[in-house]
Amino acid sequence: MFQSSLLEQVRDFPHYLRFQFVNKVQQTDKTFLNFLEDITYKFHETQNSLKILDSTRHAMVRNYIHHNEESRVLKLLKERAKTGVFLDEVSANLLLECFIKKRNYLAGLSVMWELCLQSYLEKEPLTPYVTALWLYTTGELIKSGVFFERVEEVGESDNEDDVDVDYRSVAYLRNPNYDGWFDIGRPRLQLGHCLLSLASSIERKLPPLLQNNLAIDLKAIAPSLRLLGFALLENANQLLTFASSKSLVVHGDVLATVEKLIKSSDRRPDNSETRRGEPVLLTESEVDSTLEKFKAIVSTITPLKKSFYTALASLVTSITTDTSIQKAEVERVMRLYDTFEVTRATVWQKEAESLRRRGVLETVKSRLRGLADEEERLTFFEHADTIEHQAWLAPRTRSERRWSRLKEWKKDLREYQEKQQGSRDAAADS
Repeated sequence: MFQSSLLEQVRDFPHYLRFQFVNKVQQTDKTFLNFLEDITYKFHETQNSLKILDSTRHAMVRNYIHHNEESRVLKLLKERAKTGVFLDEVSANLLLECFIKKRNYLAGLSVMWELCLQSYLEKEPLTPYVTALWLYTTGELIKSGVFFERVEEVGESDNEDDVDVDYRSVAYLRNPNYDGWFDIGRPRLQLGHCLLSLASSIERKLPPLLQNNLAIDLKAIAPSLRLLGFALLENANQLLTFASSKSLVVHGDVLATVEKLIKSSDRRPDNSETRRGEPVLLTESEVDSTLEKFKAIVSTITPLKKSFYTALASLVTSITTDTSIQKAEVERVMRLYDTFEVTRATVWQKEAESLRRRGVLETVKSRLRGLADEEERLTFFEHADTIEHQAWLAPRTRSERRWSRLKEWKKDLREYQEKQQGSRDAAADS
C-alpha cells in the first residue's frame, strides 16, 4: 500500500495556513457542492471566466476532497470545456492519492491523464511525489490485468438501412476526424501516453532530490516503461523498432506483459475500412504479424532478472520514506499556497483601487450635476427665453416628436372647439 500521505501533511500545516483561501474548505458543508457545480457551469459561459485564478480551481478540488466526493470533481475535470476546471500538480497529487487509498486505480489514471493532456511533464521538471504516485498507479493497473481483456468485437450490422448511407456536408460542428489525443477515451491508450511521457521525463533530466541510487534505478526502468507505453498504445511499428534496439535492457516480466498486451489489442477485420471519426485499429493479420515478430525479437534479448514490480515497489518506498523528499514536497505546497495568497491579494488590491476610483468619479459627477441644477435654478428666470429656445431646437427622439405633435393637435382641437362654442353662443344671443 502507498505509505506516504501528502494530504495528511497538508492538513497538519501550521495554524496560520489554515486561514488562507485554499484551506478554508472546512467552512462549507456537503450541500454547498451542488450550488458550486451550478455556479461553475453558468460562470464559465461569461466573459469573467477568463479571469478565474488558479487558486480558485485548486480550492474547488480541495473542497471536493474534504467532503469525500472525488468522483464528482473528476466529472468536472472531464467536462473541462464547460467548467474551466483544470488541475495543478499539487491538486492532482492530492486527488490521485485519494483514489490510491480507495484502490480506484482507473480513476487515478484519469487524474494522470488530465496532467498528460496539459503536457505537464514536458513543460515542468519531474518531481519525486509525481514519480512515486504515477509508478505506483501504473504497477497496480498492470498487475490487475484489466488491460489484458479483449473488448468484444461489434460486428457490422446486416440491417438494410445501414447499407445506403447518405453523407451530406453540414455547417461546421467539430473536426470529424479522430485526433488521437483529446478524443482518446480508452484507459489503455491513456496509460500508454502517460508512460511514454513519464519515461521521456526520466530520460531528460532528474531533479537534485532524485539523484544517486534513485536516479540509477529510475533510469533502469525507463526502457521498460517506454516498451509498455508502445504496447498499450497498440503502435506496432514503434513497438518493434524500439524492441529491436541493440542497447535495450528491460525486465523479463515486462516482455511477457507486452506479449499479453499485443494479444489483447483491439482490432478490426482484414477486409474492413476505417470509419470517419473513429480510431484506426490494427487488423487481425497485423496483430498476428506483430506478435510473431515480437516473439522473434524477445528471443535475442537478455532480460533483467529483477522483477519489474519489485523495482517499482522499491522506488516508491525509497521516495515516500525519504524525510528530505517529504520535507521538500511540503515546502513546495506551502510556497504554492503563499503564491496563491500573494496573487489574490494583488488582484483584490487592484479591484479595491478600481472601486475607489469608480466611487470618486461617481461622487464628482453627482456633485457636478448638483451644481449644474443649482445654477439652472438660480438663473432660470434670467435666461428663460434662451432655455426655452434651446430646448425647442434640441434634437428629439421619435417619442418626444410624437408627444410634441400630439400636444399641437390637442391645442388646435381645443381652439377649434372654443371657436365653435363661441359661434353657438353668438347665435343663441341673437
